[in-house]
Amino acid sequence: MAEEIQKKIKLPPSAKHPTGIELLLRGRVLVVVGANGSGKTRLGAWLEAQSIYLHHRISAHRSLAFPERVQPMDLKEAENRLLTGSDQKDNRAFQRNHHRWQQKPEIALLNDFTHLVTVLVSESFSVSDTYRVQMRSGAELTRPPSTMLDVAKEIWEAVLPARELVITGARIEARKRHDTKVYHAMQMSDGERGIFYLIAEALNVPKDGVFIADEPELHLHRAIQSRLWDAIEKARPDCTFVYITHDLGFAASRKDATKIWLREYTEGNWDWEEVPESDAFSEPMLLEMMGSRQPILFVEGDRASLDYFIYGLVYPEWCVIPCGSCQAVIHATRSFTSIEQVHHNVCQGLVDHDGRTTGDVEKLGKLAVNVLPVAEAENLFLIEPLLEIAAERLSHDPVEAVSKIQARVIERLKQHRVKVISNLTRQEMESKLALMGKGGDGPEALAQAFEAACAGINPTAIYGQWEAEIDRIIKEADYPSALRFYNNKGLGAEAGSVLGVRYYEQVMRWLRSNEAQPLVEALRRVLPTLSASRLASEA
Repeated sequence: MAEEIQKKIKLPPSAKHPTGIELLLRGRVLVVVGANGSGKTRLGAWLEAQSIYLHHRISAHRSLAFPERVQPMDLKEAENRLLTGSDQKDNRAFQRNHHRWQQKPEIALLNDFTHLVTVLVSESFSVSDTYRVQMRSGAELTRPPSTMLDVAKEIWEAVLPARELVITGARIEARKRHDTKVYHAMQMSDGERGIFYLIAEALNVPKDGVFIADEPELHLHRAIQSRLWDAIEKARPDCTFVYITHDLGFAASRKDATKIWLREYTEGNWDWEEVPESDAFSEPMLLEMMGSRQPILFVEGDRASLDYFIYGLVYPEWCVIPCGSCQAVIHATRSFTSIEQVHHNVCQGLVDHDGRTTGDVEKLGKLAVNVLPVAEAENLFLIEPLLEIAAERLSHDPVEAVSKIQARVIERLKQHRVKVISNLTRQEMESKLALMGKGGDGPEALAQAFEAACAGINPTAIYGQWEAEIDRIIKEADYPSALRFYNNKGLGAEAGSVLGVRYYEQVMRWLRSNEAQPLVEALRRVLPTLSASRLASEA
């Protein structure tokens, strides 16, 4: 198989490329990602204007009204009508701007479905006539050549295997597969018509041309987006594809592609940056971070976790991105800082306390990673200010109820004393062991490094220190410290037994309602204060 020729595409000036650039593409595909208002459609119009003969663009604002009927016509004239909106051959740039885009290439409704189907039908008739003449002239019998309609039908049915197109002359109909009842293409769903439209438009891009598709995911179910565009790209191996989108999922689906992030458009100038390849972040995460106009907060868990839910409420001015584990949060925070020249943004991390020592907390603080004042996110629901609010709303005496809950938590800690001390000791030992130096290579060097690391760990001494701390907490009924070191998801049941509700579920209902603000303020008082401006000045 011949090696695919790498494609280039001209892009406008940016801060990094003040005179513009001929950008070398991976996989002959460019994905332009940007938020609403960042100038994506204007960039698409600019790209289209770079070549009147090779660049073909469809806008996001497009009509999908399938024509009731069309008549075949001269193929060249039909192609001109599709590509420029006019059958005039002179001053092609004027015709395209005036007729196809109504002199408003950034905002005009593109209404070219009739021209599109006319080209398909006209090409089909032209190919059929040519083949018929050849066969009547006595030429060797060959299989009829494929038309654009044939290719469109093949791709459409591959993407929608439960449907099939029925094409008879100039009439295009559809039906459920293995069904005899047909319906006119006008009656197709938005998705069915949208798929046909995109296939047909791509097939009509001039040879070796550039197809610019604004919002290529429009009207398409996410499950078929990749399948459709993979098939279209395969059908046009000569073409360059430019996708303009705000859909991060679609952008990530174009795996072997060059991607740029479009930040903003101001007075004829675009601020764009190529999205780098990164081992530290998945591509969807990197795209989200580059596109955020808010500072980034890396947290534990996923988008369904309590961490993500709470921090989204407490830190609304931050873009909260879940990373999974605490180590992933630390790694993401450090990695993000190392590529500041790409995103021009700031970040912080936020992790559970998990029995960290004072020294560990200080080290993480220097890395812009904050530590919760409680063992895990669930314990935030047990902080005193939030318990007081809950008691009042449930018609309990706040002082008495909070006192009972705190006493129950301390009693549970006393019951689990040995297990808690052992877990804290184990965590500290693991943390110290993780600091084992790399040393040299080979089994002997690794053994020496391991022995040296173990020599610096005294389990008995570590256990004794934690034993003294936990015993102090129990003796002094130090409730905030108990929440800091006692990791037990069942503590919510203690609050629930006093207040007479399923406590965690009740708090979640309040946080999802218009009664959330007092609880959010209570959480905000105990959670770390994040300062994007401070980080920005240090960056």
